[in-house]
Amino acid sequence: MSSQIRAKWTKRYQIMWVACLILMFIPLIHPLGLPTPVSKQVKDYYNTIKNLPEGSIVAVSFGASATLLDEQEAQFLATWKILFETKQKVIFFSTTEDGPMVLNMNLNKVKPESYGYVYGEDYVRLGYAFLGEAGQAAFSENIRSVYTSDFYGTNLNNIPLMKDINSFEDIDLLIYEYTSCTDIEWAVRQWVVAHNTPTIATTLGCCGPMAAPYYPTQVQGFLSGSVAGTELEIISGNPGPGAAISDASNLGIIPFFIAILHTNVEYFMQRRKEK
Repeated sequence: MSSQIRAKWTKRYQIMWVACLILMFIPLIHPLGLPTPVSKQVKDYYNTIKNLPEGSIVAVSFGASATLLDEQEAQFLATWKILFETKQKVIFFSTTEDGPMVLNMNLNKVKPESYGYVYGEDYVRLGYAFLGEAGQAAFSENIRSVYTSDFYGTNLNNIPLMKDINSFEDIDLLIYEYTSCTDIEWAVRQWVVAHNTPTIATTLGCCGPMAAPYYPTQVQGFLSGSVAGTELEIISGNPGPGAAISDASNLGIIPFFIAILHTNVEYFMQRRKEK
């Protein structure tokens, strides 16, 4: 290969890579929310929230882990934005040790106050409690048997939102956000079977097969992994971290396709010219 030809192809590769980096960088700064196929379980998850009457009481069992946040952050942010947009009353309670930290970090990103929410009236945080299956059962039967105060130490009886809420009878929807694959059984046994509480769930990609058998009878919809989080962002019109990664992947590959197309066209044109 002559130095002239080598220089020509080197320049093309440089242009291709620069274009690739630029196209990938744009959605990382500002997610575009490019269209993506949305699975039925994600549509049902979304519609379960959207169909709630305004002011419904939603309990969010938050079992997140900071080490697995890359798979679930899009799920959390998109879910909470939908809840706040539809003006639901939300009770957050954490079931993992680092749950309160992750919850605080993500609520700061969503900013409930930007939706007109007032803490204690429209949403409340109940902090961390070790809620295995027995704990979920206790919470559903009597919230005050698990929590007597909120995350900030305020007695539940002094929080306007919590004054008339004490058990499953006062909960219109459970959103079960978890990471341990078999934990979905706790929600099914202690909320759905025991009390017929409408339930949807979010979990890791590898845990989807464990949730699937309960859909759509016991669990009305579920999100499995970052892809489902992206789908929820798109269907709800709230592009976030999931859409940013998806958009970057889709846009970043465009220069490669253009380069392949251009190279093939040039090759066949050169052959035709030689003939």
